[in-house]
Amino acid sequence: MERKSNTGMLVGLILMTILAAVFGYLYYNERTLSTQQSSDLQARVNELATSEIKLDSISKQLDARIQEVQGLGGDIEELQKVKASLENDRIALRKGTANMGRKIKEYETFLNKKDEEIAQLREENQQLISQNETLVQEKTQLETIKQAVSDSLSTVAAKNTELESKVTMAAALRARNVKVYAVSSKGKIREGENVKSKRIDKVRVDFMLEKNPLTQNDNKTIYLRIIDPSGATISDTKTGSGVFEYNGQEQGYTVSKDVLYSNNNQDVSILYDRDAPFPSGKYTIELYSEGFSVGEGSFSVK
Repeated sequence: MERKSNTGMLVGLILMTILAAVFGYLYYNERTLSTQQSSDLQARVNELATSEIKLDSISKQLDARIQEVQGLGGDIEELQKVKASLENDRIALRKGTANMGRKIKEYETFLNKKDEEIAQLREENQQLISQNETLVQEKTQLETIKQAVSDSLSTVAAKNTELESKVTMAAALRARNVKVYAVSSKGKIREGENVKSKRIDKVRVDFMLEKNPLTQNDNKTIYLRIIDPSGATISDTKTGSGVFEYNGQEQGYTVSKDVLYSNNNQDVSILYDRDAPFPSGKYTIELYSEGFSVGEGSFSVK
């Protein structure tokens, strides 16, 4: 009996030893697995954090590139599409459903490529700025030249106008040896000084149109003004009176006569027949043609 009892105890000890070894092995394996899992989890967390930081940095760089390209007048459509894609990747990363290693490299490669394009765009813009500055300078110089030419032309035009005015004045008719005669109803002619009123029915004005090589040989209208002692111009439409322009204003005239100017010191005579008597006093005779005063004279009635 005692022998059987010892055998049972030995078997029990062996079983307990085996169980202890099994439990020890299982505990060791469990502990090793937990440590590995914890290490893997920490590595995953670190990887996600690193990816988040890199994506955030790339996002800010994309914003800076978009702003710069827009300022340079370039096309930002591609940059905006990449920015939208990156924001979607950041959302996926936070959900733990994406691995960003490859995508981050693609974004970094894209940024490097864009930097080259932006550098070229900067250079092109600088060239355009230089060209614009040159064009502005050339435009300023051209405007200065145009102004100088305009001023010169204005000066020439003013001188031409002045010269034309002088030439026109030089070409004006000149009446010399103006003489006034009183003509009675019987045709008797008297020198026009102190003529009795009853002996003057008509007034005749004789003068010579001087020769002038600057004056054109054509038909000239001579306007005669007879100004009475009160200073009024004798005017009667029934006897051919009217108005003409002198110094930009209308002036009344007593009678006019068309003369074919022959440029040879020709003699001209103008006769004025008045129905009413001539009151006593001094009368002034004025001759005009082509806007100029060409001669004057006088007569008196007692």
